[in-house]
Amino acid sequence: MTDTVPLPASVRELLFGGDGEAAAETLVDAAHEHEVAAMLGRGARGLTDDAGRTVEREVASMVDGFLSLDLVDLLVAGWIKHGALVAAARRTRAAPDTEEVVALATHRVTSTHRPCVDLTVDGVRVGTLELRLTVAFEVEGMLAVVRRARLESLRCGTCTTTGTLAMREAVVASRRCGLDLPGAVRLRSGIALLPTTDRDAPAAPRTDPA
Repeated sequence: MTDTVPLPASVRELLFGGDGEAAAETLVDAAHEHEVAAMLGRGARGLTDDAGRTVEREVASMVDGFLSLDLVDLLVAGWIKHGALVAAARRTRAAPDTEEVVALATHRVTSTHRPCVDLTVDGVRVGTLELRLTVAFEVEGMLAVVRRARLESLRCGTCTTTGTLAMREAVVASRRCGLDLPGAVRLRSGIALLPTTDRDAPAAPRTDPA
């Protein structure tokens, strides 16, 4: 049975659940396995074991900061180029008193990020810790409400999400969960579906057939 992540939720909660201590320990251990302190030690002679462990904790904290990305924001970012949503955005921009409910066919959205942490000694880079964060959403039966060219809410549907964090291409954490999408998920003030230039352009005049 697939676990479920309640919303709102971050990538951290997807990967580690609500256990912040487990996340911290996993990231510190990963930093140690990838010899973060050893890389610094090559540039800073006399680095003690305690100092090295402190460095590993600091790097783990920086990696943890990358995991604060909001899951719904990542999913919606993948929808910005969805043809049916963009078309609905243009129509509701032209008719601001209307709303459209767009049925989204079964589809997959993948968000990949490759942040890195540079390790420096006296301003000289002695190493780089490369990361890869991938979040994949499998969406079925979703209804999206579009109003005034903005995605305002999601109704029904299911979404299964898989998150993977890798350090130097070695997987540190991976977890697959369902996203708890209740009857309607409000998207705060809505998410703009059109680029700024398109959004601010005057709507084309509507013509009636003779």
